[in-house]
Amino acid sequence: MRKKLVDRSKCAGCKNCEIACIAVHSEGGNPFASDPGGAAARARNKVELAADGTLFPEFCRHCDEPACVEACSSGALAKGEDGLVVCDQERCIGCFMCVMSCPYGMARPSVKNGGKMIKCDGCRGRDSMACVAACPQRCIKEVESDDESGGHILFEDAKSAKN
Repeated sequence: MRKKLVDRSKCAGCKNCEIACIAVHSEGGNPFASDPGGAAARARNKVELAADGTLFPEFCRHCDEPACVEACSSGALAKGEDGLVVCDQERCIGCFMCVMSCPYGMARPSVKNGGKMIKCDGCRGRDSMACVAACPQRCIKEVESDDESGGHILFEDAKSAKN
């Protein structure tokens, strides 16, 4: 199973992972062509500021027991055999119960797709994850793991996983 290994202590806050995410989910691969910096240019990940003042990348964990899937009234969200929680945009009704239930704030509303939710899809169907390829600090790595528990994210240092 393909997972992300994140070492939050290496993050410089450059937001290249966000821009790469926007690019792979934008028409023509240009993240700023249609709405520079606006609501349509929305990443499915984010760089946050921790309580101690350090920056760190935040991603959907594709949880073992995802609260967003449980809260989805239309059945648009499902956890696949590959461990990824994905949204069927045709079934999404834009109720945002998933947005309210995600403990990590990773299910997000999007103006670009008619008010439906967006979230990390683990770059499903792509050879590599865009956020991993874009990280100059290499704080995000793509790894293969036989461990099917623990969701999609592995943390390199336990201290930063608690932030």
